[in-house]
Amino acid sequence: MQPYVAMLLYPWQSGLDFKAGALQYSHMTCHISMCRDRDTGSVSPEQTDGSPVINYTPSKFDRAHIRTGLVAIAKLCYVLGARSLVPAVPDVPVFDCLRPVEERHLDDPDFVKWVRLLEQASLAPLRTTFNSAHQMGTARMGTKPETSAVDGSGRVWGCDNLYVADTSVFPSACGVNPMITVMAIADRIARGIAAKLS
Repeated sequence: MQPYVAMLLYPWQSGLDFKAGALQYSHMTCHISMCRDRDTGSVSPEQTDGSPVINYTPSKFDRAHIRTGLVAIAKLCYVLGARSLVPAVPDVPVFDCLRPVEERHLDDPDFVKWVRLLEQASLAPLRTTFNSAHQMGTARMGTKPETSAVDGSGRVWGCDNLYVADTSVFPSACGVNPMITVMAIADRIARGIAAKLS
């Protein structure tokens, strides 16, 4: 994970604490709990100038899935020897442990107590930092302009020379990083454009 993203999620205590944490960046591994959201938001035009207004708050259901992922990540990192777990979750402190890896178990009392704090964290939207990655399905591919933004060749409906060739053309979010699939779609659309131009 790039330093600016990792340090954005580092919990603020003080300037000195943040600097000390940043100095440890080369010894960090950073993980995210990525969730395919069930509940949606909306994008609508602002009434005075038509600019987009985004309305989205992670639902209680989706926050529970994110929390489940955070707990799983914490357990993996703990048994693999992490010295500090920094969940970037309000009201959940950093968990420090210098116990050797071979002596660690998921039922260690101090770790179990800390995991309970993580499991009970509210992830309240106004107090928790949420990020988004691998956006998909915002210009879905389909067979009709009424239900999709692009046709089967990636061409935007009603435009002759405008194409979309990324995860936007997915019918919805798949919940994982679809690197190979998006390369295949981009390649297919690009070959179609090249054939049309020749």
